[in-house]
Parts: sequence; structure tokens; C-alpha cells
Amino acid sequence: MKPDLYADGGIPNFWRIETNRFEGQLSSEELPVLLAYALTESGEYELVARCPAGRVAALNLPFDIAFDPASLRP
Repeated sequence: MKPDLYADGGIPNFWRIETNRFEGQLSSEELPVLLAYALTESGEYELVARCPAGRVAALNLPFDIAFDPASLRP
């Protein structure tokens, strides 16, 4: 529901951080997993990055940042 509201509001980017097992999780992915989305010209979100713990996420939207999602664990 939130992605639809964000898209309707014109929010250009959003990230989802999955800290628990989730539908669509790949068997090789360690938690947490970062899923980054960008709003397309058609007004729908497209997955632009998928980064599990142990891999550096290097993103440039909405700003330049690089980090390992594992750093988000307590």
C-alpha cells in the first residue's frame, strides 16, 4: 500500500530494508536486504538495486552513498 501512496505523491525514490525473512528472498541472501526503488516516467516503481548483507550497496539516488546492509544489524 505504501509504494502506491508514495508513487501517487511523486516520491522519486524509496528504500525497503528487510530484516526478517520475506517473500521473494533468495536462498543465498543474508539479512538484512536493501531493496531500492526509483519512480519511472509511467508512475510506477522499478527495483534499481538489491543488496544483501555482506555486499556493499553503492547507490547514487537520491544521493551518493555506499554501505554494507550488515552494518544495520544491532
